Amino acid sequence: MGATTIVVAPRRGGVERASDLIRRCYASDVRHGRLSAADADAGLRNVHVTPRYADIEGAACVIESVPEDVTVKQDVLAAVEAHTSADCIFASSTSAIPIADLAARASRPHNVIGTHFFWPAHRYRLVEIARAATTSDRTLQRTLDLTHWLGKVPLLVRDVPGFFTTRIFLVYLNEAVALVTEGASVEAVDAAMQAFGWPMGPFQLMDAIGLDTVRGVHHWVSRHVRDRVTHMERLWPGLEAGPLGREVGAGPTPFEISVRPIWQMINEIGHCLAEGVVASADDADRGAVLGLGWPPVHQAPLAYARWVGVRKIVEQLQVWAGQYGPRFAPSPVLSEWLANVPEPGTRLSSAEVCAAGYRTR
Repeated sequence: MGATTIVVAPRRGGVERASDLIRRCYASDVRHGRLSAADADAGLRNVHVTPRYADIEGAACVIESVPEDVTVKQDVLAAVEAHTSADCIFASSTSAIPIADLAARASRPHNVIGTHFFWPAHRYRLVEIARAATTSDRTLQRTLDLTHWLGKVPLLVRDVPGFFTTRIFLVYLNEAVALVTEGASVEAVDAAMQAFGWPMGPFQLMDAIGLDTVRGVHHWVSRHVRDRVTHMERLWPGLEAGPLGREVGAGPTPFEISVRPIWQMINEIGHCLAEGVVASADDADRGAVLGLGWPPVHQAPLAYARWVGVRKIVEQLQVWAGQYGPRFAPSPVLSEWLANVPEPGTRLSSAEVCAAGYRTR
């Protein structure tokens, strides 16, 4: 892309692992016709992998992508600040940790910003950009410029645990776990979500991500949304041994299994809009589609909600709130939509749905 990229891999064997991964990514693009062999060779020549932080001296921006551990990230931040200029941006690719927490130990907090890239970053177009109170206007603008230069779509989000996409995704996973604890099988829940259009079921996806990673993300998000993700804690004993605990009862109906994680995710989108985590319904749709891969057969969350019927979703959430507790209480935004979104029957474009929906300040 005309820029030199320096990858710092300080752990033993890190240079070899990073170099191999980069080569395999380029080779895959060539094999699938996304990139010519000549362009791949040129790209590889512009990537330098090193074990030394000293080699990033002169960098304009450093993007951190290490495990979701605030201490580890702050240690990396300190190392970067020790080896870069006073105006170098430190962009964290955290998916859950508030940027304010990361910047708390920074010597140049005005340069610290969140840039949540989605894995694999060279495939997903979305980048969530989170600005802490200490992040300068200049850092934000330079980050937006970089995001556009990379060909990505920026999504400005409020600096809260989990930002937007991780938060609504964890609520979706929480309902999948809740269904299993109530008596549904893991296979039935995975199959139902795949039938909805997701490429993987929630439990398949958690297996792919790793429970340690999921637990680290939950640690931060649970501080903010609390009871809406508490069922996730049933998974932690599985890190050592044993299946999910089961509750006594008739178990969830096939209807519940097919829609509850989805409708609770839509409810959480409403909570995020009410809190200003994203600025508009259009931004919420964009985040779910480009960041989470919302099934295209259902257009976008708000288009799907309108097609099903917002009233139907709100009334069912109220029923579930009576059965299972206040985590299902409809968000104020969903109630607002009842007055603004047309009756169900036909699909609308995303722009039409967003125009009818709720927009925050």
